Amino acid sequence: MTEAINEQLDKILALADSSHDGEALVAVRKARQVLSRGGLNFSDLARAASSRQIRAKMPAGFSFLPGQREHLESQMAHLRAQIDDLRGQLQTQDLQLDFWRRRAADLEQIQAQAVGEAERWKKLARETAERLWDIGQSIKGEEFSAKVPVPEKAAVKK
Repeated sequence: MTEAINEQLDKILALADSSHDGEALVAVRKARQVLSRGGLNFSDLARAASSRQIRAKMPAGFSFLPGQREHLESQMAHLRAQIDDLRGQLQTQDLQLDFWRRRAADLEQIQAQAVGEAERWKKLARETAERLWDIGQSIKGEEFSAKVPVPEKAAVKK
């Protein structure tokens, strides 16, 4: 890291001691951004500070502890593998999402057909009921119009 970055981190981290929570939070986030530009994080900063291999102000030639480089490379390889796994999961979920979208479209089409079929049957039932009503009315009319002999009244006994 360069001397300018070290000075920038000093100023930013000084703001992290602020009694104003918002100011302290912004300072910590900004420090994280500055560290990440250099490929570092707060853990790296803490390890370097605890190992006393850095001066009060981080030197321009910040060096890792012995074996730390291999550890970081191992972590990077692990993170890359996790990214690959997540990409695979995302592809699987995309395929599942496409399947369920197609299934939903198919079901909507089936539902639309069923609604159409139900309307057709409803219309057929209505027409059948109307025809049966008409037939019933015509039968009633014929029944009254036919001349049916009226039975004579029996003689009333007194």
